[in-house]
Amino acid sequence: ARDHSLSELPITSRRHLELVQTLRGEDSPTVFSLLDTCQTSMGSRQLKRWLLEPPRERSVAQQRLDAVAALQGPNGVGPWKALRDAFKGVTDVGRVGARIALRQVRPRELVALGHSLQQAQQWPSLLPATDMLQRIGADLQMDPACAALIAASLLPDPAALVRDGGVIAHGHDAELDELRAIQTNCDDFLLDLETRERARSGIANLRVQFNKVHGFFIEVTQGQVDKVPDDYRRRQTLKNAERFITPELKAFEDKALSAQDRALAREKFLYEQLLDSLQAFVPALTQVAWGLATLDVLATLSERALTLNWCAPELVNTPGISITQGRHPVVESRLGETGGSFIANDTQLGPSQRMQIITGPNMGGKSTYMRQVALIVLLASICSHV
Repeated sequence: ARDHSLSELPITSRRHLELVQTLRGEDSPTVFSLLDTCQTSMGSRQLKRWLLEPPRERSVAQQRLDAVAALQGPNGVGPWKALRDAFKGVTDVGRVGARIALRQVRPRELVALGHSLQQAQQWPSLLPATDMLQRIGADLQMDPACAALIAASLLPDPAALVRDGGVIAHGHDAELDELRAIQTNCDDFLLDLETRERARSGIANLRVQFNKVHGFFIEVTQGQVDKVPDDYRRRQTLKNAERFITPELKAFEDKALSAQDRALAREKFLYEQLLDSLQAFVPALTQVAWGLATLDVLATLSERALTLNWCAPELVNTPGISITQGRHPVVESRLGETGGSFIANDTQLGPSQRMQIITGPNMGGKSTYMRQVALIVLLASICSHV
């Protein structure tokens, strides 16, 4: 359902203010590209949503501004930097939660989710005591059983896909461990068999090998074929060698190949069971994702205000706009890259002066001035410094 406390900006306003795309349809330079230094994709999506759907209620913007000020702290030494550093490496909890619900999540995504949830448990202690930040801290306090379940079920570095095997943790399932042991002991058995067959046949260069086409076989060069024992059965003839199978090797082959297929099937079954168990955590993951995204945006806006030398807007209950030495954020940023400087402008609008007539030559800055006022008001509405 749509949140009616938000005001979705018209398409024409988005386009002419170049919020997320330039007039040429490019992603940069825009207001969003200037603001977006978020550490996570969740934060970037949240920031774009705030920019395109500013809140109607000024109390919402004021709560966000209070949170940004608290994160900045006196002289910019608040916890914003520690939080931004902590966000590095955090996975997209929102997307992973959705993929869990759809049962399309990959093993490595689950491992990354577990690590991110464990990290998030430490962050509430870093948050200052504002109403909004305390609510976010409460959202991050998820049941640790989710991360514990993932850690107990999956290997620390699983295969990319379940069908490749090597996903479920050792010790998690006795049947799987037994099947894996058969595969693990395969090399030891083959080396022992090779040693015994060399001694039994007197063929010094006899080799026991395996390939995916012919399975296991004993390879003997053509010059030693006359020494082959009677129980050897020819499997393949090559130009310079013969390949054989013995009853003992055939029995081991059936056991080893069967164990590999059964282990893979068992891993798939256990992974599906894990997804069943994780379904109960999906609503909580959605809540954690919102908290992480919001905290990332607030820390980003703290960084942008300090880096760009912006000031906190003052929200009032009476109609009016009072801007002193205002600058267009994107134009100023572009001029700074080329060594230029932006000429600041004042704007005073209120009950006694509700309109201004702007005149001047072409390319004199009229449109830039009007867009500047609109952007300053919009940024203030979403809680950004201006």
